[in-house]
Amino acid sequence: MTTPEDAPLLELAGLAAYVRLGLFGLVGAHTLGAPDLEAAHRMMTVAVRVGEQQQKLLAIGAERGVEPVELMRPFLGVLDSFDARTVQSTWWEGLLKGIVGHGVSSDLCRLLARGLPDDDEAAVVGAMTYEADESDRVTSVVRAATDADPRLGSRLALWGRRVVGESLSLCQELLATRPGLAELARRAAAASGGDAPVDAVAWAMSELTAEHTRRMDRMGLAA
Repeated sequence: MTTPEDAPLLELAGLAAYVRLGLFGLVGAHTLGAPDLEAAHRMMTVAVRVGEQQQKLLAIGAERGVEPVELMRPFLGVLDSFDARTVQSTWWEGLLKGIVGHGVSSDLCRLLARGLPDDDEAAVVGAMTYEADESDRVTSVVRAATDADPRLGSRLALWGRRVVGESLSLCQELLATRPGLAELARRAAAASGGDAPVDAVAWAMSELTAEHTRRMDRMGLAA
């Protein structure tokens, strides 16, 4: 049975699980049209791991008596406007959309988890952890392609800037419209050390932007 104390954990687990659902579909679909068999295999391997992560997040709700669909239901459609504003025109744009767009959303979930009690934070972060060498990540597919084709790298860098702008807007909207998530942001900001920032949303956006820059660097793209 759930308790009022479980509410922040369940809300965050529901968001993370819903984001993972979208990422699973996007990465899995990218087995089609992949530039080579190695890339197609990488897509499917990552999709399977994303599905496993989602199951772990759903288990957090199940342990507290919340069915999987009900855990995610509050976030139904939350990615629709983002998807509508970031319609890809190539296979590579679609892949980068998944890496950047869903990457920022996942970063937000990990960031907000800092506002949970230690055991709950460990449950969420542990469920989302992706243990793999860098060569086994989807980002390595992009890095290999952009190293071989600088023109592709330039185009994807521009596309990445558009996608991250929409991703950060989505994160701001979530924090502005969902008081539970905003409270987690305030707690996470306070736990980050020193005096709590006046604007926890601005702090979260700064953290997300910094992580996005590191992700783009790993792909050889300018943020």
